[in-house]
Amino acid sequence: MQLRFIKDLTIALIVISLFAMAVQLVGLYRSWEAIPDKSVHTKESVSDTLLSRIKSIENSIQDRKMFVFNSNKDPLRQGNIIKDKIDREKEYQEMLKNTFRLATTARDEFGNKIAYIEYQGKLYEARVGDIVEGRRILDIQDKSIRYSHNGIITTTELAPRPAKPVEETTTYGSGTSGNW
Repeated sequence: MQLRFIKDLTIALIVISLFAMAVQLVGLYRSWEAIPDKSVHTKESVSDTLLSRIKSIENSIQDRKMFVFNSNKDPLRQGNIIKDKIDREKEYQEMLKNTFRLATTARDEFGNKIAYIEYQGKLYEARVGDIVEGRRILDIQDKSIRYSHNGIITTTELAPRPAKPVEETTTYGSGTSGNW
């Protein structure tokens, strides 16, 4: 008998809760119907011109996301310094000035080997045992020299001056809008 009472009580609670949910749903529906189609805040919304500007900015952002840079340097990196031809020429001259380069080798009238070394904008004439800018000349061959600098023995081959770097022509991609 008690089992049947518990079963009836459960069914009654379920029916009551369903009825309460239905009443709540009807109340929500009525409150939604009370909202007008045109809100009182319509005048405060975004104007058509502002909305079109926002859309054009969004399109521009999408175009820039598709943009491809054909340069190995990131143009958006904050540390980049833009260098013009004059700056690159100065940089090349500075690199050339600091290169310890064997310009040529020769022999004097007595058959002694002479090395002509270009360094710091000067041309040095050196023989075996001479010291040029802190580098002791150990051996002179027809197309190379061996020297010691700070305890390190180095061989330098006869070489022309380093070539100027080729001007980098960067293309900045092919966008569709042309805003940049």
